[in-house]
Amino acid sequence: MANRRPPDRTARAAPQEPKRPWWLISVGLAAALGIALVTLPAQVLTGQLKRLGLESVALTGTVWSGHAQGLSWRSTPLCDLRWSLAPGELLRGRVGADLQLARPDGSASAHVSVSFGGDLRLTGTKAALPVELLSSLPIGLPRNWRGRLSAQFEEIVVSGGWPTSLRGTLDMDGLIAPPPRNISIGSYHVEMPDPAAGESKDGQLTARVNDKEGPFSFEGRFTLGADRSFLLEGSLAPRGNTPPPLVRSLELLGPPDANGRRPVSISGTL
Repeated sequence: MANRRPPDRTARAAPQEPKRPWWLISVGLAAALGIALVTLPAQVLTGQLKRLGLESVALTGTVWSGHAQGLSWRSTPLCDLRWSLAPGELLRGRVGADLQLARPDGSASAHVSVSFGGDLRLTGTKAALPVELLSSLPIGLPRNWRGRLSAQFEEIVVSGGWPTSLRGTLDMDGLIAPPPRNISIGSYHVEMPDPAAGESKDGQLTARVNDKEGPFSFEGRFTLGADRSFLLEGSLAPRGNTPPPLVRSLELLGPPDANGRRPVSISGTL
């Protein structure tokens, strides 16, 4: 009788290693990082602020949402600043925050974002500040002017330390020239870009300038070039009881046209 062959038995498969839930680990790490940012004290920003020329009497809150009291930039007092980081900007490769500056004589707010390449973008900017504050900052503006500034900008873009896009309006009210003149030169409204300028070229920025009230009637355009050159051109005429010194200064512009207006052209480099 032939020997019966035992039936083939398939070797048992080796037990599979349990799959590690990598997505859970990733979520856990992200949560830990988020908690660290939320709870990290604002004081850790002291060194970074100093590298930017900023100093604060006290930093409170956290890196995520904090308050800088007695903030100053290059020894110029700015007063108090509050910030709140915007995590959604990280998805676009940027670091963003909502900023609010509060002073006894004014305020400013904006959403600010910075790309990893260093480009700065501000949206929803609103400001009501004295002219004296801006003229005291080390940014090249003429000093000792007085008045009020009110601004609303949909967008401000700065690349390489120079503005490349400006969209919004600026009102300059009650401007007074610096000593020894101390003469009121009125109020003005500025719209950027100039709606009548057409398409800009070579990185130029334009603005339409019109007077609101004061000793002068003015209409003109301000052009700022990528090479830091500027040009203000328009027409100017006295209004009402213009002080004699200002009338004499207008005579230097040449004879008026049939409407009593004189052409103005001022150029230079910032």
